[in-house]
Amino acid sequence: MFSGMSLSAEILRNLAPAANLAGADARALALGIETVDDALPDGGLPRGAVVELASAQSLGQSTRLSLALCAAAQREATLRGGEPAWCAWLDPCGSLYAPGVAAHGVTLDRLLVVRPAPEALARVAVRVVSSRVFSVVVIDTTGVPGASLSIPLSRWSNVVRRLALAAQGSDGCVVLLTDRDRSRAASLPVAMRVELSHPQPETLSLRVAKERRGRIGALKSLAYPHAA
Repeated sequence: MFSGMSLSAEILRNLAPAANLAGADARALALGIETVDDALPDGGLPRGAVVELASAQSLGQSTRLSLALCAAAQREATLRGGEPAWCAWLDPCGSLYAPGVAAHGVTLDRLLVVRPAPEALARVAVRVVSSRVFSVVVIDTTGVPGASLSIPLSRWSNVVRRLALAAQGSDGCVVLLTDRDRSRAASLPVAMRVELSHPQPETLSLRVAKERRGRIGALKSLAYPHAA
């Protein structure tokens, strides 16, 4: 189902609900990249919560990690004896490229790509997360160089709270992709904010800048072949 489309109630009805994958000890969804998971609290991104991945728009590191997360969620569901998990990607500027997605191990026919108008992104995001169909929902607010999005995240505090309420208690992970270099008056009320940079080939710099239990950390340089 990798194609740009508008979202309808019929589409959501026809998708199976996300499997209940998390046990009492599975508070986080690992990305399957050992160096990255080791640098994150609980070994991954928190389930049932909203996570902000912030990187410079031109680097694409947050996109790569989000694709790894989708692939990991699909593998997890398969290992537990089911079909690959459904994931959703909200892509207002149409920047997602199917061959690149597949190269990261994502099963394309279990990825719903929705391309809402930028002004409808918040409303569509809440609707998708509220469906509880998807193990991972990625919301791209950045665009790409030459096709950047002017989404005023300063107005998104209430949106993030609604997303968090919709995701609470589920096994899903909601990922908000933001531009690290865009100034904001206040931080978003996310469960975790991870800041990413790419100082040199095959190296990823990662810092947990915000975490709901206060487990923030210093900048870490990680070996990451996909960073180049």
